[in-house]
Amino acid sequence: MTAVSRAAPIVVERREEAEVALAREIVELVRRKRRVVLGLATGSTMTGLYRELARRRVDEVVDFGGVVTFNLDEYLDLQRSHAATLAKWTEERVLAPLGIAAENAHFLSSDVRGAGVAEDCLAYERAIEDAGGIDLQILGLGRDGHIAFNEPGSSRESRTREVDLHEWTREDAAAAFGGLEAVPERAVTMGVATILEATRIRVLAFGARKAVVARRMFEDPIGPALPATFLREHEDLVVWLDREATVLA
Repeated sequence: MTAVSRAAPIVVERREEAEVALAREIVELVRRKRRVVLGLATGSTMTGLYRELARRRVDEVVDFGGVVTFNLDEYLDLQRSHAATLAKWTEERVLAPLGIAAENAHFLSSDVRGAGVAEDCLAYERAIEDAGGIDLQILGLGRDGHIAFNEPGSSRESRTREVDLHEWTREDAAAAFGGLEAVPERAVTMGVATILEATRIRVLAFGARKAVVARRMFEDPIGPALPATFLREHEDLVVWLDREATVLA
């Protein structure tokens, strides 16, 4: 029987408190283990965390040179040079500020097609395994309960694969693409099972728009209708919410 985490969310008055707490944990892990494998989430929820890590790199002389990274997901049907790829986002906001070498960073491809998509996904799973697994996986929480791009309906056993994006997910990405019509309809993502194999899982969710799904994450039955509920099966899960994310209208 799968063990079910009894973790309750940690509620902070300001998101910066959560960002500082998670950054401190990551720094402590890097200093203790040096070669740390991080699973990286992208998007506006994560910007403060990565800024805090960059600050600590300078102010506390933290060496991230031994860190290996795996991005959670990527849009499909974009050239690798496209400004809105999640790889580009990560290169600019994580790798460069933290001094993580390009050869230590792993991304799913945005420009593969046909059978190449499945081949790329299988290679990604092998790369994670070859790296020894993910030590700490950073996650956000989608308004429809998705984790990475595992939209409602994703199974507990799902692995890295191609997916169709929910309209809400595309709407949330519209600003980065200059409009909804430019947002890809397909993506590739680590699967639920892939995520759950990480040693630690840390979730950040901020703002009133996340209040309903944050409550459902802890109260709904565990299952594919709300993929975030699967995280409750993990034995080392921590979820941070700011106060706004706990107040229902």
